[in-house]
Amino acid sequence: MAPDSYVYYPIQDDRIIVDLDKNQKASLFDYFSRIELIPLETSDDILVGYCEDIVPYQNRYYIFDSKLLVVQIFDQDGKFISLIDKCGQGPGEYTPNLTSIFLNPFTGNIDITDMGCIYSYDLTGKHVRTIPRSEEASGFYWNLIALSDNLYVCHILMLNNSDKHKINYYDVKENKMIHRDYEEDEFLNNYAFLPAVPPFYEYNGKYYFYRFVDNETYEVGLDSLKKAYTWDFGKYNYDAKKLNLPNEPISITTLPYRIDIQGQNNRYVIAYIYQGDHDRAYLIHDKSIDECRYIKHFTESVGFIPRKITNEYVLTWYEHGELENYISEDMLDESNRRKYHELLNASEEMNPVIVKYYFK
Repeated sequence: MAPDSYVYYPIQDDRIIVDLDKNQKASLFDYFSRIELIPLETSDDILVGYCEDIVPYQNRYYIFDSKLLVVQIFDQDGKFISLIDKCGQGPGEYTPNLTSIFLNPFTGNIDITDMGCIYSYDLTGKHVRTIPRSEEASGFYWNLIALSDNLYVCHILMLNNSDKHKINYYDVKENKMIHRDYEEDEFLNNYAFLPAVPPFYEYNGKYYFYRFVDNETYEVGLDSLKKAYTWDFGKYNYDAKKLNLPNEPISITTLPYRIDIQGQNNRYVIAYIYQGDHDRAYLIHDKSIDECRYIKHFTESVGFIPRKITNEYVLTWYEHGELENYISEDMLDESNRRKYHELLNASEEMNPVIVKYYFK
């Protein structure tokens, strides 16, 4: 890992300028030194239904399995440890309407949301507390982060048109809403599930919030959202609150871009964007030289999905059957090439594969 990965570079003028008319050539190895494959252990008793999210925490991986309605826990090598399987109607049990998991750094607990409540479990899966949805909440909890032991910030699925705020600040000790933020147009609420990834990311001890049709990215302050930086697409900029698009799903694909995933580390801001119906592209902004590259395709003829970004690596995961779409053997060292061939030659479908792209 290069020494300057520990150097902090700010975003100049809190603005990232993007030229969508300038598709640039790039190799994955312009940014990454190596790629590591971590297959999750698979057996008749250890099967992942659908990996909605993976949370790395204390050398373990917590898998949010939205199909089997469990949290599966694997060690740093992908070996299965245990699971949290509490779906039911009894005390300490969650409903089938799971939406997200969050590792709370203040309590050390796993918080699980099911649209109605927040359920906290310790790292062994023991139930600690259930936090009911406040009657003041403007909608169902969808994703959450914690700013202290008792202060949660919840991304909301709106229930009706009476309150259009997407962000609720919630004091769980007092069981009351203390602030609402980020109003969104009624039309965009129909796309509450876009993107499917959580709209928060963590960097340098702070959390950031973004929406797929908003050029602004916001720092989640202790009392409100604060503008952190702007994606400036020049002539392609648009105001989500003034879209006036037909209330039809296909209309969203007419936009010049939608920001699906983004995050940053000390040197890079990386975003994964949609263009049109199916086309995707990468925005990689090098803060050290104040330059953003717009990349439709890497020279390796495969891409990557930047789900979690740290100073050391980008962490993502792929379904076993999709691995060839993102990884080829010539991208790997000898050890990971062996893993790759074992996965491709497996006679049965395997659990997802965690992939780490290590920065230079």
